[in-house]
Amino acid sequence: MNSSLYLGVDGGGTHCRARLVNSDGCFLGEGVSGSANPRIGIQAAWQNIMDACQQACDQADLKESDYSRVHLGLGLAGANQALEQDIVLSQVHPFAAVYLLSDAHTACLGAFSGKNGALLIFGTGSCGLNYHDGEFDVIGGWGFPVSDQGSGARIGLSALEASLAALDGIGRESSLTQEINQMFADDASQYVLFLNRQPLPREYGVYAPLVFKHAANGDEVALAIVQEHSLWASRYLDCLLAKGAEKVVLTGGVSDALKAYLPKTYLNNLVEAEGDAMDGAIYMARHKIGRSAV
Repeated sequence: MNSSLYLGVDGGGTHCRARLVNSDGCFLGEGVSGSANPRIGIQAAWQNIMDACQQACDQADLKESDYSRVHLGLGLAGANQALEQDIVLSQVHPFAAVYLLSDAHTACLGAFSGKNGALLIFGTGSCGLNYHDGEFDVIGGWGFPVSDQGSGARIGLSALEASLAALDGIGRESSLTQEINQMFADDASQYVLFLNRQPLPREYGVYAPLVFKHAANGDEVALAIVQEHSLWASRYLDCLLAKGAEKVVLTGGVSDALKAYLPKTYLNNLVEAEGDAMDGAIYMARHKIGRSAV
């Protein structure tokens, strides 16, 4: 009964998921909550992390006294800089130890079960990394809106930009721009109100599915946006391959839609993931990888 337990958290910009396993790797429980990106505010992010962990522990019927057996692996969006990492690791927790990396790192560890390989994430944000002999080489992922090309947030931003331009008469109108402008009551001032709220990346990302929907129907504005971001995806892939990666996993909510627009020459390099980011976070906790707080 005193054996260690491992809790892996995949803390994305939109959702946070947690999975608990025993020392043999057997599933014990799982939980889900809201955004775990510390850039939304550490109190909100940490509460979401703890909520997901609590759900997983409750499913396993753990008592509070059992938490000292739990080793927590955190893979968090927005936690790739020392400042954010310090803030996260300073939070009070009931666990035996906490190990922290970004969600991209844990997704890569999970995708290849801790073996060498590269990962390219296109979700709310985007990031690429190559894992080779215990070392990570990261590209992109520096944050919306100056990075994260190919992501749902950046695609959504492009869609809003094109729609507002069409509303002003300085850009091309299309079915995509018409639908989005109707959502803003065909009123440019509504865009200003939206921006004044300082919306989170995921609030831009909600417009990305509209882009792919209209692109599939031949909408020229939507196709131009998708082609722009698929070109960025190709650049990310080229960079990873140049760094020596042979196999690359594409993951994230936008990846399947974007993959359809990538050149076929990449198909030989793309493989399916062996596991997910929670598996990677569990691997991280088990092997004591990443920055730690005990």
